[in-house]
Amino acid sequence: MRVLFTTWAPGGHLIALVPLARAFLAAGHQVRVAVPGGCAAAVARAGLMPVPAGVLPRALGLPPAVARRSRGIWPADWPVRPGVLGPEQHGVLRALGDRRVAIAEAMAQGLVAYARCWQPELVVHDASTYAGTVAAAALGVPAVGQLCGSAALLRLDRQRLDGPPLPGYARLMRRYGADPAREPELWLDPCPPSLALPSPERRLPVRFVPYESPYEPPYEPPYEMPYESPYGAPRGAYEGAYDAVGEPSYDSTRRGPVPAPTRICAAWEDPAGPPEAVRAALRAAEARGVEVVRLGTAAVGPPPAGPLHRVLPGCRAVLHQGGGAAVLAAAVAGVPQLIVAPRPEQQLNGARVALTGAGAHTPAALLDGSPRTARAAGAQLARDLFALLEQPSYVVAARALREEARSMPGPEAAVVRLTARPEDIRKAPHTW
Repeated sequence: MRVLFTTWAPGGHLIALVPLARAFLAAGHQVRVAVPGGCAAAVARAGLMPVPAGVLPRALGLPPAVARRSRGIWPADWPVRPGVLGPEQHGVLRALGDRRVAIAEAMAQGLVAYARCWQPELVVHDASTYAGTVAAAALGVPAVGQLCGSAALLRLDRQRLDGPPLPGYARLMRRYGADPAREPELWLDPCPPSLALPSPERRLPVRFVPYESPYEPPYEPPYEMPYESPYGAPRGAYEGAYDAVGEPSYDSTRRGPVPAPTRICAAWEDPAGPPEAVRAALRAAEARGVEVVRLGTAAVGPPPAGPLHRVLPGCRAVLHQGGGAAVLAAAVAGVPQLIVAPRPEQQLNGARVALTGAGAHTPAALLDGSPRTARAAGAQLARDLFALLEQPSYVVAARALREEARSMPGPEAAVVRLTARPEDIRKAPHTW
């Protein structure tokens, strides 16, 4: 079977597709990955064969300005209740949707031309690469969308999320003789059911597999960290907990201190690095003797070698922004999460994690303000972080989430489903 994968960006977009593409190859199928020119090297490094699919204008490399300025607090279930969003929030979603349509327009001609030549029997694309659905519709073959850890399927290709297709997307589909109402027949979803919001789309659960380069040793699942009760440690062992952020000391005599040694991970993605309140909370943790392993722009000096999933074993908690890959890596590792979420989709993930009891969530918008406000916000974040370390309920919930995530079928099972007859894919049941 010929399977054409496609995405418009490296990083999380491509990484979400790699485990399934490798599973197809292992099962003896032919696989190609169609990407714009700037992504070909990343595809090759993943051990897959890239093929060209257009060139993206430089202006499409960044989200629109209105989305970068969006730092407010969004409702916890906004994808399934778009009516609660205001005009400014719908404007952000429309700008993001129009950008994805522009990316699809830049890719469509090259992607459809290659697809007509190679004649794939299935097209798999990441959720934001609308050109994949266009190519599948032009050829009359099934399209399958790959989600990358979001708690909801964000239909930015639709007006106001649940309306008709965006005008530009409808025009693009008609240009290739396709019905604008055409959608992927199935969505592959690595999000554990307890984190996912319900939706009418057909979704097939597929276990999250951390990305491994062919040049790294094989991935080994995180081992189970034995939980040490914090209540048997000496009284007053960690007094002065919040001296680093200028707040009163933590009363460790009332609930018990954090057992030593304790390690946490702080992973941040934004180029500007974490806000001052996050830095203050990490300093407070270190003032109590907690070892902080920093990744990404949270790192001070050279970051440690290895991706997040290799650092999490041995950590008692992780602080991050709420990106899908980080949420899933922590879920599979069974590590409690403190999510400080700047963007709407990250806030959504944070709220869902907090709802399961496996972590805590703070919208980053609450941390903006004067230096004095940042110090107070840092103290509150430190309290939230210490709660993850001290309250057994977070560990119990994180381990329950881990079992749920690990019990999902793997990419190999998805290959069996997707190599069925096209009509069987189109009749796939609603998963949840």
